[in-house]
Amino acid sequence: MTTTRRDFLQRSVTASAAAALSAGPLAASASAAERMAREDDAANAAVDTPATIKAFERRMFRAKPVALSKVRVTGGPLQHAQEITGKYLLSLNPDRMMAYYRMRAGLSKKAEPYTGWDGAGKNLTGHIAGHHLSGVSYMYAATGDVKFKERADYLVRELKEVQDKHGDGYLSALENGREKFAEVSKGDIRSGGFDLNGLWSPWYVLHKTFAGLRDSYRLTGNPVALTLGTKFAGWAERAMAPLDEDQWARMLNTEHGGMNEVLADLYADTGDKRWLTLSYKFEHKDFTDALKRHQDNLSGKHGNCQIPKIMGSAKRYGYTADTSDIVAAAFFFDRVAQHHSYSTGGHGLSEYFGAPDQLSARVDGRTAETCNVYNMLKLSRRLFSYSPDPHYADFNERALFNHILASIDPEDARTSYMVPVGRGVTQEYQDMQRSFTCCVGSGMESHALHGDGVYYESDDKLWVNLFVPSTVQFTMGGVKLTQETSFPDGDQAKLSLAMAAPKTFTLAVRRPVWAGDAFKISVNGTAVPQPELTALYNAAAGGRNGAPGNEAANAQPSSYVEIKRLWKTGDVVELSIPKTVSLEPTADNKQVASVMWGPLVLAGDLGPGRGERGAGGGAPTPRPQIPVLVAADRPIAEWVKPDPARAGNFSAHQVARFDAQQGVSADVSLTPFYRTHRRTYSVYFDVLTPKDFAERGASMAAERARVAKMEASTVALVQPGEMQPERDYNYVSEPADRPTVRTNGRANRGGAGWFSFDIPVDPSAPMMLAVTYMNELGLSAANGDFEILVDGTSIAKFVPNPKPGSFYDAQYSVPASLVAGKTKVTVKFQASVRGRIAPVFGVRMYRAN
Repeated sequence: MTTTRRDFLQRSVTASAAAALSAGPLAASASAAERMAREDDAANAAVDTPATIKAFERRMFRAKPVALSKVRVTGGPLQHAQEITGKYLLSLNPDRMMAYYRMRAGLSKKAEPYTGWDGAGKNLTGHIAGHHLSGVSYMYAATGDVKFKERADYLVRELKEVQDKHGDGYLSALENGREKFAEVSKGDIRSGGFDLNGLWSPWYVLHKTFAGLRDSYRLTGNPVALTLGTKFAGWAERAMAPLDEDQWARMLNTEHGGMNEVLADLYADTGDKRWLTLSYKFEHKDFTDALKRHQDNLSGKHGNCQIPKIMGSAKRYGYTADTSDIVAAAFFFDRVAQHHSYSTGGHGLSEYFGAPDQLSARVDGRTAETCNVYNMLKLSRRLFSYSPDPHYADFNERALFNHILASIDPEDARTSYMVPVGRGVTQEYQDMQRSFTCCVGSGMESHALHGDGVYYESDDKLWVNLFVPSTVQFTMGGVKLTQETSFPDGDQAKLSLAMAAPKTFTLAVRRPVWAGDAFKISVNGTAVPQPELTALYNAAAGGRNGAPGNEAANAQPSSYVEIKRLWKTGDVVELSIPKTVSLEPTADNKQVASVMWGPLVLAGDLGPGRGERGAGGGAPTPRPQIPVLVAADRPIAEWVKPDPARAGNFSAHQVARFDAQQGVSADVSLTPFYRTHRRTYSVYFDVLTPKDFAERGASMAAERARVAKMEASTVALVQPGEMQPERDYNYVSEPADRPTVRTNGRANRGGAGWFSFDIPVDPSAPMMLAVTYMNELGLSAANGDFEILVDGTSIAKFVPNPKPGSFYDAQYSVPASLVAGKTKVTVKFQASVRGRIAPVFGVRMYRAN
C-alpha cells in the first residue's frame, strides 16, 4: 500500500456509502469518510507516524475501549480466575520455553524444554513462549504487579539473544523451520489444512511470537520488543518476496493464525507501510471474499483457523477505514454469534463449523473449543468500539460467564481444551506442565483480560457494559467509577463515581434484556423510570408482528439507559438486575434446549466426573444415564425450582425420565455451567411432552428389539483400538505403529496401509459383515480409498454414505465360498497406494438369516 490514508478515504467515499446499505451500523457513511479525510490532511502531509495512525484509530472508535491498565477487577469468579492464572504463569520456567529457540540458533539451552505440543518434532514448537509473553504482558497491565513485567523483560532479552545469533531477523523454535520456509520461498509449496511442507501450522506458531512481542511493547513499554518484531517482519517480507499471488493463496490454505493482525499492528506501531502491505499479503481471500458478499461459507471450516484472520480484518479497519475489512468482520461475527453458537457462547463440533442454525444434532461430542471463544471475545470487543451496539456486549457476557469461566478449574487453574455442551459430558482438562495445547496457550492470556470490554468512553459518554466488581479510571473528566456487584450469583450492582470537579456527561448503563421489566435503576436513591421492554423494540418494523421464521433473529436485544446530568463525586447509581429461568431451544429442533437463568446456562449435574482425558487421547469417559425432561407442555417456572441453600442452584423437579421408563419421575440438580468442574453434566436436554416421550419410548423399544436380534445372530464383534478385543482377534497392521484415535468417546483405527483381524464365522449360515463408520455432523461424509478383503478376496470397495449424521453401519455380504468349511477368516482393510482407510469403529460378523 503506497497511498496515504487520506487518499484512500477520498477514493472510498462512494464505496463506503454503498457498503453502508448492506453492512449496517459498522460501515462508515460517506459524510463520515469525507470528514475523516479532511481531518487527516495535516497528519498525512508527509508520512504516517504511529501518533497519526493512533489518532486516526481513535476517530474510528465511537466507543473507545478503556485501557486494561485503567481497570482493576476486584472480586467474584473472574478475579479468582485471574489470580490463579497469574500464579500459574509465574510457576512456569521461561528457560524451558526458550530451549528450542536457543538450540535452533546454535546456542546452548539453559534448561530442558517443555513437552507436548511445545515439544520437539512436528509440533507447535515455540508457541508457548509467545502465548506466555502475551499473558504476562496482559497480566502486568491488569494488575500492575511488577513480577509480570520482569518475566516479560526476561523473555524479550532471551529472544533478542536468539535473533542476534541468527543475524537476519529470523526468530523461531521450529525444527527445520529455516529449510522449510526456504522451500516455500522457491515456490515449492505443499499446503494442507494444518501442514505446510511438513511443518504443523508454522505461520500460526510464528504469529504467537509476533503477538507476544507486540503485547510486550504495548503493555509493558519495552522498546526492544518492537525492534525484535520489526526485524522479524523484515525476515518474513524477504523470505516471501518471490511468491506470486497464486503461490501466496496456496500457502495460506494452511492455518496461519492472525498474521494479518500482527502486521497491521506493526504498521500502527512503526508508521512503516511495508507492514501494512505485508498484512494484505496475508489476506486469505479464498475465505474472506465470500464474507464480503455476505455469504455464510463457514460449514466445514475449522473454527480457530478463521477467527484470528477476521480479528486481523477488524483491527486493520481501524487503521485504514477499508470498508471491505469491516464488512467481512461484522458479517462473520454475526453469523457465528447468531447462527453457529451454542447457548454457552461456544461453537463447533470437533473444532469445525457445521451448517447455520443446525445445532440440535451437533450438541454431543467434542464441542466448543476454548481458543475459539477467546478469539470471538476479542472480536466482539473490537466491533463494539466501532459500533456500540448492546448485541456485542450481550455476546461478551454470555461467552465470558459461561464458556470462559467454565474453561478453567478454580482449584488448580487447569484449562479445558474443549468445554462440551452435550448430554452427560465432562471437561477436557489439560496437563498444564506437559500438554501445552493451543488452549493452554490462549488460557494464559484469556484470564488476564477480564477487565477488557467492561467499560468504554467517548468525549461525552461513559459506557458500563458488564456487571463485574471493578474500578475504572476514565480519561474523560478524570472520572473514577467503582462497581460493586453480586453478579453472577446475585442481582444487584452499585456504581459510585468520583472526580476532581463536577462534569456533565452521559452515563450509558446496559439494561440487559434478560432482566425483563423487573430491571430497576436509581441515581442517589431516586428511581429513574424505565419503559416496558415492549416499548423499546418494534418486532414488526414496518411489517407484521409474529411472522414465522427464525425467532432468534427477532429476539429483543438489550439496550442502554442513558443518563445525562451534571455528575459529581459521591453520586451513586444502583441497579436491580433480576434473573429468571427460561428455556433456550436450538433453532432447528425445539425439543433440544438449554435451561437458562438470565444469561447463565444451568447445567444438569449428573454426578462426579467419570474420568478425565486430554484432547484426543486417554480412556473414554463412561456415560451416566442421561435424563429427558418431560415437561415441554408446562411453564418452566412450575418445574424449575430454586435451591434455598445456594443462589444459582436449582432443581428440575419431578420431570426427569431415564431410558423411556414410564411413570418414573425424578429430580435433576441444575447449577450454573461455570460450577460444573470435575462433574459429569448436561448443557442440553431433550425437553418433551408426555406424548412425545411415549412415542420415543415405543421407538426405542423397536430399536432395542432390532439390536437384540442382530446381537443374537452375531458370531463376533471386534472393537478396533481396544486392547483386549484386538488381542482376541489377532490384530495385525502395516504400519505396525498405527495410532488409536478416539472420536466421540469411541476408539477407531484408520489411515494408510492395511490392518486385519481374524474373525470367527459360521459356515452353516450366510454371513454378513457390518462395519461401523462415522460422519461428522455438518461436514462431508467420511471419505477414504480402500477395500475390504476376506481371506485375500475383495468383497467391497468403500463408498461413503452422506446420509447418516453420526455412527452408522455399512453392511457387506460375504460370499458363501469364502466361509465354506472354515471356522474363521481374515478380514483385511487395505488402502490404495496413495489412499487411506476411513476410521473404523466396529467390525461385526453376523448370520444374515
